[in-house]
Amino acid sequence: MFPELPPIYWCLALTRIILVLIPQLGYIHPDEFFQSIEVQAGKAFHVESNIPWEYNATFPVRSVTIPYFTIGMVYKLANVAEYFLKQYSTLSIITPYLVVVGPRFLMCALSFLVDLILYKICVNNNEKYKNRLVVLASSYVVLVYGTRTFSNTFELVLFALLQYYVCESLVFSNTLIKKREYLNYRYERSRTVVEKAKFHKLRLLLTSDSLRNCVQISVITVLGFFNRPTFLAFAMFPVFFWLYRGLGNKLVAPMNYHLRILALIVCSIPTILLSVLIDSFYYGYITWGEVGVLHVTIDNFVFTPLNFILYNMDSGNLAEHGLHPRFLHVLVNMPLLFGLLALFAYYNFCQAVYNLVTGRHHLLPTVRSIKGLMMLSYLGPLTILSIFPHQEPRFLIPLILPLVYLSTNSVFPESDNILIKLEASTLKNRAPEMAKSPTTFLKLWLVVNLILVLFFGFLHQGGVYRSGEFLYKDMKRHSRTDFYVVTSHIYSMPKSLVLQKSSDVLHHTKRTKYTVNKRFFLYEKGSSDLDLVVKDLQILRGKLQDYRWNFKSKKYKLILIIPSSLEDRLSYSANSQFEFKLVTTFYPHISTEAFPDLGQDLFYFYSNLGEQDFYRSVLRCLIEFFHSFGLNLYEIEV
Repeated sequence: MFPELPPIYWCLALTRIILVLIPQLGYIHPDEFFQSIEVQAGKAFHVESNIPWEYNATFPVRSVTIPYFTIGMVYKLANVAEYFLKQYSTLSIITPYLVVVGPRFLMCALSFLVDLILYKICVNNNEKYKNRLVVLASSYVVLVYGTRTFSNTFELVLFALLQYYVCESLVFSNTLIKKREYLNYRYERSRTVVEKAKFHKLRLLLTSDSLRNCVQISVITVLGFFNRPTFLAFAMFPVFFWLYRGLGNKLVAPMNYHLRILALIVCSIPTILLSVLIDSFYYGYITWGEVGVLHVTIDNFVFTPLNFILYNMDSGNLAEHGLHPRFLHVLVNMPLLFGLLALFAYYNFCQAVYNLVTGRHHLLPTVRSIKGLMMLSYLGPLTILSIFPHQEPRFLIPLILPLVYLSTNSVFPESDNILIKLEASTLKNRAPEMAKSPTTFLKLWLVVNLILVLFFGFLHQGGVYRSGEFLYKDMKRHSRTDFYVVTSHIYSMPKSLVLQKSSDVLHHTKRTKYTVNKRFFLYEKGSSDLDLVVKDLQILRGKLQDYRWNFKSKKYKLILIIPSSLEDRLSYSANSQFEFKLVTTFYPHISTEAFPDLGQDLFYFYSNLGEQDFYRSVLRCLIEFFHSFGLNLYEIEV
């Protein structure tokens, strides 16, 4: 499939898989759990979960079609495997590791579709692909974001598929037009009836290209729209290129444009209806009982993309999630995600504007070229998404494919196949000049992406997953103990990691049905002041002491999870009111909400330098420094 790919690509591909299986401890954004894993794990395993507001049945703004048939299916397969495993052993495969890594492994497999699509686009267009694949595979966007359970990651895969089918249609149409022109030319210049008949038959054998890939493009566009309505910003220009194919050529009638629009609409209807039905059944708007008695009205259906649009049209709702300057995507998020690729893309855009202004139209990409498609495939979405005041970096990750296609030759140019032999002196003089800059850019690209893989893949909020895993094991050991967990200055902890049976569900075995009491209580304090956190802990501790007095047979644990960088401030706020027992610290962990005070550490180092020998001071300072990049789990005596 991939002939003569460089070994570095295969190493990077293997690295992508290994990074998923390790697993990556980093926690980029709550949405990677709460818009996918938390929802599907709660349903599939009947465990406690924190369902976000987007999935509120009264006004759902998220479609479940894609998450259910991807992540949900992973969990259903795990349930089947668990059932058969229980027949022969007491082992369980449903663990926090599977809850996180199972879906990520699926996303990793889907991310390789992007690699395959880039390869196919390059080969179909007679472009070099080796270095493009290396740059794509070494990007932290693919290594980290591309293997996480964001709706934006599904958007990345769908956008890549859409570009593939549009590019394939463009290349096919351009080739077909050339064949038609050639056959018409030969037909018109044929001197005999036999010759004319031969070329006329050849013209009839040519395949029609007008509706090529129409079904695939319509299905992808609809699924992308239901996944994230902003997908229309990404799909707009590729779909336009598909509609415009061949127009302007005398062999392609203008009516084809309208015919293609109509065909896209017709082909979209089944996918729209199916997605609406799935969402309506999932959210309980319609039931099989109502279908059976034919008691179905328009109120039995929910159109989640419309709810999404209505919600985001309210500026007050957007303000709750954070308002950003409209230049954030262009000036911050693009360079943060794509680094040199974004900078070179901006440079090429400025060159295109210069060529347009100076009348060098022959140097501009056309609407029939892959380069023109790729350029508008990143400029269009970037411009449209910059209109909205809520701008997060992950919204732009689908742009990785067009940016790699356009800018790789500036970062990591691929040498041409030499068809003629040049003099050794010529090659010697040109080699340093050609190699110096690309090598520098490639090294810079690799170093920056390595740092970002470490930060977002392992350091950022890295203790949250491990703390959930610890609580899962601790609750298995203490099956008769209720756990009250308070978190501060960290991202929301997914309850599904703890895998505690839901108290809202009727559980059943082969012989009986039963309910369970809630054992896991989570209190998230966000970035509240530590004095308020300590005050809330006092109130909660008093409540648990009352419980313990009234229900002597029950046991309780009060746990605080907080970044170790706040250790001293916590001790000061508590002021010996109750005892904090440090159970364990999870490394590495960086909370930007509680970033370590490096200035204080440096001051501490200099102030103690004279009291003990230099090496001991340095060692102690380093220990304190690394300790501040952890997540502490305390147990408070009840």
